[in-house]
Amino acid sequence: MSSVTSSTVSISEFFRPGKPKGLRSRDLSSTRLNLLKKEIQTENHLISLNELYEQLQTDPKHGLSKERAQELLEYYGPNTLTPPTENGWFKVLFKSLCTGFSILIWLGALLCLVAYVIESSTRANPTADNLYLGCVLIAVDVICGLFSFYHNFKSSKIMKTFNSMIPTYATCIRDGVMNTDTLVCDIVKGDIVRVQAGDIVPADIRIIDSKGFKVDNSSLTGESIAVSRSNTEGSPNILESGNVAFFSTQCVEGWALGVVLCCGDLTALGRVAGLAARLTPAPSPLSREIRRFMRYMSCWALGLGVFIASASLVLGYPFMQTTIFVIGIIVANIPEGLQPTVTASLTITAQHMVKKNCLVKNLEAVEALGACTVICSDKTGTLTENKMVVHHIWTWNNISFVNDSAFQTYACLLTCGALCSNADIKNGGGIRGDASEAAILNFLIQNSDPLTVRKSYPKIAEIPFNSVNKYQVSVHLDTLKSQYIVVMKGAPECLFARCSTVATENNDVKLTNEMKESAEKNSEGLANTGERIMAFADLVLDSKQYPLGYTFDAENPNFPLEDLRLLGVMGLMDPPREEVRTAIGRVRAAGVRVMMVTGDHPATSRAVAQEVGIATNQKCHVVTGNELRNMTPDLLHWTLDKHYEIVFARTSPTQKLQIVEACQRQGGVVAVTGDGVNDAPALRRADIGISMGITGSQVSKQTADIILMDDNFATIVTGIEEGRKIFDNLKKSVCYILISNVPEIAPVLMFILFAVPLPLGVMTILCVDLGTDMWPAVALAYEGAESDVMARTLRGRDTLVSARMLRLVYGHLGLIEFAAGMFAYFIVMAEHGFYPLQLFGIRQRWDNEAVSDLTDSLGQEWTFTERKEVQRASQAAYFVAVVLTQMMNGIICKTRYNSLFHVGMRNKVLNMGLVFEIILSCVICYVPGVNTFFRTYPLRLRWWFLALPFCAFMFVFDEFRKYCIRRELFGGWYNRLTFY
Repeated sequence: MSSVTSSTVSISEFFRPGKPKGLRSRDLSSTRLNLLKKEIQTENHLISLNELYEQLQTDPKHGLSKERAQELLEYYGPNTLTPPTENGWFKVLFKSLCTGFSILIWLGALLCLVAYVIESSTRANPTADNLYLGCVLIAVDVICGLFSFYHNFKSSKIMKTFNSMIPTYATCIRDGVMNTDTLVCDIVKGDIVRVQAGDIVPADIRIIDSKGFKVDNSSLTGESIAVSRSNTEGSPNILESGNVAFFSTQCVEGWALGVVLCCGDLTALGRVAGLAARLTPAPSPLSREIRRFMRYMSCWALGLGVFIASASLVLGYPFMQTTIFVIGIIVANIPEGLQPTVTASLTITAQHMVKKNCLVKNLEAVEALGACTVICSDKTGTLTENKMVVHHIWTWNNISFVNDSAFQTYACLLTCGALCSNADIKNGGGIRGDASEAAILNFLIQNSDPLTVRKSYPKIAEIPFNSVNKYQVSVHLDTLKSQYIVVMKGAPECLFARCSTVATENNDVKLTNEMKESAEKNSEGLANTGERIMAFADLVLDSKQYPLGYTFDAENPNFPLEDLRLLGVMGLMDPPREEVRTAIGRVRAAGVRVMMVTGDHPATSRAVAQEVGIATNQKCHVVTGNELRNMTPDLLHWTLDKHYEIVFARTSPTQKLQIVEACQRQGGVVAVTGDGVNDAPALRRADIGISMGITGSQVSKQTADIILMDDNFATIVTGIEEGRKIFDNLKKSVCYILISNVPEIAPVLMFILFAVPLPLGVMTILCVDLGTDMWPAVALAYEGAESDVMARTLRGRDTLVSARMLRLVYGHLGLIEFAAGMFAYFIVMAEHGFYPLQLFGIRQRWDNEAVSDLTDSLGQEWTFTERKEVQRASQAAYFVAVVLTQMMNGIICKTRYNSLFHVGMRNKVLNMGLVFEIILSCVICYVPGVNTFFRTYPLRLRWWFLALPFCAFMFVFDEFRKYCIRRELFGGWYNRLTFY
């Protein structure tokens, strides 16, 4: 082949073992993905069978030869689903450790180790503080990375779940011999296979011959109603074609002989599986926020580093010393506690949601659900119960709702229904049969005794339902009257044409054209409400013409199928879940758009959408799969913009994916709900994939980020509420952590620019970031919502870290904490004889081990060891001042808007965290060995109270700030400046 483009090479060439010539390996995966996203384009179901046999080089009676089958197997590979290329566990782990905020922490750890190496090469007795800090940062990054490692093998698990749907053996004809033990993995294009009730279809097949053949297509369409398949004329859309049965679908009735069209990855199931496994989930809103925050912090740290480098060189510091200063200032800007705080907060919320029957598999999905702007919901099993029931009955110009107390029906209709249904009652009490048959039998059980009726009317002959005739007929013997009766069930338009009389309350009357029109009108009315309509008719055969022992021929009917008596019509529907309408109302009130994306019929979809509140009027726009297939991306974009209430019906799995990606291109945060295999690609690509825990397939559960354990759509409302609340609380946690950055960075600046002895050491910075700050920061996740979060508008441009937050952190509260720390530092130094003005410019002599007679403000001389003891005490005082002001910070961060007097101190976890801060501070300062390691000192009691005035000022200042925000004082200036 001279070219390997998808336009000139058969699609099968891209999925067989190896790769097309000239195609680079790294391009093969993306090429396959792009091909899988396209709709199935084939005419194999439209051409005549003879043309198909010639094209596949097969024979309908003898099948393929063993040699030809082996040749095809070696060329195209086995009939299995090929998993995407997987990275080894080490590569996956490496990726988990080096994404998002962890990159910044790795950079900090590397710089710390570099600083330690430089210091070791330039000083005789270097401290190990930078080494300790580097090791701790590495440990923090590894622990947080391992936390997200567990779900990174999702693709391979998804493909394993799909492969579990494939049978092991199939019945196949080769060399004219029917083999019942052919391995499914050895099936190839052109094989002739036989499928009967209970079998799983071993590949995509075109029907050659069949009898009463019905398959359950729910694995591909999501609709559980069994559909008939036979050798009929095909539809343009192969997924709706009545002459094709698909790989992995189950035969529930009858049998069929078919020729294999596609195998493995090229089957309809293979395409769904390939998409689900190969698609990359959209980055979560939280991960985007973290990347944005990284850019903020990186620019700030680098800018500050450049400033410090310039200032240090101007002040005459050596180059190596300047390098250490720059590294120190960059590391000081890294909020080491942020990553574990965010992870712990999301974990806590996920655990809380489990109690509300919402299992969270992907932690970031918790917050993403709060940012959700669009929900694309499947219909069957999500909005509805996935259980067909008889909803209405029409008998002689009267439509009755079956749950109405005035509901009445005729015994003859119940008898016909019992005899026409092939459903049966299992030994365990359940009902065996397809969804429609089971619904009818369940209705009959509630209103009569169908099993007794069947015993009184044993079946003599039957013509199974097929998509051509659209009816099912059976002949029964009435044992009481010793005569035969014909009963028929099928499509109303088919039965109405075959009936000449209709049963009324008292007798049978002639079915006039006016009556037929009325019956058709009523049936259409029920169908337009989304119900599946089945008509019933019967005919008592003349005993003389059909005496006892008469041989009935179902193949070539020798009994009448005309002039029947019309008994009535049953309307079946899959009822909406009770809680759905209220839940959708709350979701829409929260500003979230809800769209239905289903594989069901447009009329049914519209009716259900109106009943559950997705569509509030008749103007709801319905887009079918065929219309979507002809839409350009721009037209789809326009359609989504123009129509707020929209229903997508008769959609394929690839079209569901197309809709999700279109919503994402418009800037939407998309949640997809589904329970079937057909929903897997959309679930995988969505920002939040939500599966049903009870009715959901294993594939959908494996693909989803969140599983609703009770299958309750209302649980999504809880999820959105929790997601919005955790976003608010994460803001509080981030603000709390960033505020302590200021009193950690500023001492380094004081040390470099004003040459004062270092007010706060590296080890005590670690104590704050990964010690005292951690519990309160995580405890803020337990805060309740300040207001009705479901009444808010969508988040829009509201970001996790905003310019308003940074102004509040670096321009207000952080400076107060820094002032408290420096005040404690200067007081302790002054009590030992070093007054504040003397400390400026003293750093070089203070840190010089050769200077043993440094004189203080009172004329006392201090040795190097004695000076370091004083510095440890002053650093401990600074540390305690930061801890105490951070405790007040934790209290005021409980709210962003409301007064603390309104909220109170009801967060017991936070209260315990504040106590923990005090206890940990005491351990760091007073426990021998611990205070030596962290370079602290046992403080005098009065030094603990030095920061209290600053704590009081913080409280009063922040209450006034929130008051101004609530009242919009100063023209809303404070709101625009500091309300984060």
